[in-house]
Amino acid sequence: MPKAPTTLAALRTLVAAWNPPDRRTCAGVPTGIPAIDAALGGGLPGGQVTEFVVAPGSGGQLAFVQLLETTRAARQRVALIDASNTFAPEAVAADPLRHLVWARCRQAEEAFKVADVWVRDGNYAAVVLDLRDAPVAALNRIPKTTWHRLHRISERQPAAVLVLSRYGVVPAVHWRLALHSRLTLSDQRRPRFELVAALQAEALRGTAAEELAG
Repeated sequence: MPKAPTTLAALRTLVAAWNPPDRRTCAGVPTGIPAIDAALGGGLPGGQVTEFVVAPGSGGQLAFVQLLETTRAARQRVALIDASNTFAPEAVAADPLRHLVWARCRQAEEAFKVADVWVRDGNYAAVVLDLRDAPVAALNRIPKTTWHRLHRISERQPAAVLVLSRYGVVPAVHWRLALHSRLTLSDQRRPRFELVAALQAEALRGTAAEELAG
């Protein structure tokens, strides 16, 4: 099971205890999901912020678990910043969790502080900021300067930064994908590889200048 630091100080201690970061440029992080990797030209782009808009039942949890399995097979680390403390590791097989580091947060503002540390760290193939269950009011209070800082930090590091949301919240995002699958309880009886292959995603370009101006 992944370790979950309970304070920002503990998080910094954990980061400092690891090896120096690998600063090589990351061309992309394959998710193992055909529709998503095809839309993004091979995978999540390194040094950029990508947003997945995930409605309930559209395959968001399946997509995240597949990302864990794909990066695990490639021996890459993934960091999960759980903005609402809703991630349930017991629902995921043990092996994909071996390269996951997980931070439980009580509110969106705290999640961005953790993101600042982990994106800068440089040891992760992907840093996932999960805002799906964050209150809408809290997301609306996030200033554009906070998002701008996340963009700028990401550009100086190799990691792919992925934001999961219920609706488009990231201004000036490089890529925004909407997952359109509709999974039902009966789908749980299907082999997982079939569900992954059936995931549908629509990719939309972010218009950075217009969104920042707005």
